[in-house]
Amino acid sequence: MHGFVPRFAATLLAVLALGAASAEALDFKPYEPGAFKQLRKAHAGRPFALHFWSVACPPCIAELPEWAKLARRKPGLDIVFVNVDPAADRARAEARLEKAGLGGGTHYAFADDFAERLYFEVDPSWRGELPYTAFVDAKGEAVTASGALDDPALKEWLSKTAP
Repeated sequence: MHGFVPRFAATLLAVLALGAASAEALDFKPYEPGAFKQLRKAHAGRPFALHFWSVACPPCIAELPEWAKLARRKPGLDIVFVNVDPAADRARAEARLEKAGLGGGTHYAFADDFAERLYFEVDPSWRGELPYTAFVDAKGEAVTASGALDDPALKEWLSKTAP
């Protein structure tokens, strides 16, 4: 019986700690039909990047720290991250963002099982490949690209739009 009380207390403390940690979890807003249009409206007159990624995408994970560097270099550029994983992977997504130094950003997560509809709203030719980024200028015009952040077209867009 003596061993039970310390083990019970330790278990209770662990459960309470988990509850406290989840209270500080990232707030993933739902990315659902119409979200791209709403984001464009909310950023009217300001450029922003909308970056889609997954915990199951090695290039996505590898470049998250590069996105953190970009955010520090270009503080006037809003970067919105959209995680495309199912809700069951949200904790893994949060851990990846925190590790990369992106915990304080704006984060969305797919909230519609019909992902193709979400892809189409951003770019009718997008088929779901990742990483995928839409760079939207101050007029609301988007340049989209599949692949890494170091793509020459994206670098050119950044130099023109978000100096």
